[in-house]
Amino acid sequence: MIGDPQSAQRQTPSPAQQQWTYPYYYQPQPRPQSWGDEEKKRWAAEMKKLLKQLGTACSLSLFIYLVLAVIVMLIMTSEIVDNLFSRTDYLFIMIPFPTPIISISGTALVLFYLFLAGTITISYLLLMGKSIKKTLKEMIDGKPGKHSEILTLGGLFFAMLVFNMIYYMLLRTGGAAPNVPDYETMPLWLMIYNFADASVWEEIISRVLLIGVPLLWIDLLFRREALKSPKRYFVGGNLNLGAVEIGLIIFSALMFGLAHAPGWDFWKVPPSILVGFCFGYIFIRIGFFAAVMFHFAFNFLSIPLTYLNATSSPLFGLMTIIWLLAGGMFFVYYSMKVVRFFRDAYERWTKARDPQYPAELGRT
Repeated sequence: MIGDPQSAQRQTPSPAQQQWTYPYYYQPQPRPQSWGDEEKKRWAAEMKKLLKQLGTACSLSLFIYLVLAVIVMLIMTSEIVDNLFSRTDYLFIMIPFPTPIISISGTALVLFYLFLAGTITISYLLLMGKSIKKTLKEMIDGKPGKHSEILTLGGLFFAMLVFNMIYYMLLRTGGAAPNVPDYETMPLWLMIYNFADASVWEEIISRVLLIGVPLLWIDLLFRREALKSPKRYFVGGNLNLGAVEIGLIIFSALMFGLAHAPGWDFWKVPPSILVGFCFGYIFIRIGFFAAVMFHFAFNFLSIPLTYLNATSSPLFGLMTIIWLLAGGMFFVYYSMKVVRFFRDAYERWTKARDPQYPAELGRT
């Protein structure tokens, strides 16, 4: 009512109302909630829990199976040693193609193989000892959180298994004929020696020498505040994953991929580069022993079946199908994580370069 003093009093804004507020279009708009929102969230949480439990069970089954490969390697040690006494081999580095630096034979070669077999055995025991309790807990409760070492290695292994299968299927569909070394005619003892050599020596020259050692020098010369114990750069694990580390991982992966071209062919390079990223990430975040076991899993997957002359085992066929199904899930999961990581990194880089971006909102 015009002229009503009570009406005028109601229309007068209070001091709190007179304070500056952001326009409505700057304010986050609440999402309208439907009756099923809580049920959807609960269902999504239960699915994540179930998928984590299944992924953990598959990863654990892989490393339980790989204990057979370790046992076969140890059983074959006597035959391998007898043959190595009359053999000459070469230690090499990647620049980028394998370049021999020293020849070893006789007793030196035998001691080298014992070093390889010992490193693999210790790496397996370290992996199981460090993560078996966490893995069993993950398999039982499936709670979200940091993955155990076994789940991380198993997930990456299954994802790469699926990628390699799709990659080579596409190559053959397109008429390409990738070259594969003739392992079928190779004696088992020589196959085990070569695979053990690759599992350990390639990790030394491509992860320790191309990631750990350069990172040590960079921290010594330019990042003293980030310097860690010298041992950490050689054994890996618990290292930051910053721009420098990512750059070294990419460099190591490229060298690792190109090193496979002479023994295989160019078609082997792309998947080797991709798996090289996984090796570098594992070395940085978990450690050298985990990178060795990840390499060992690829090289020795068929060794127990070859030793037992059971390459057409129905049980292993069923296990492979289950692993491939898990690999599809992990491939999607890690692809999303990689996309999210680089998207967030790009956003941080963009905001850091923007002079209008307030420091209190995260500018560094």
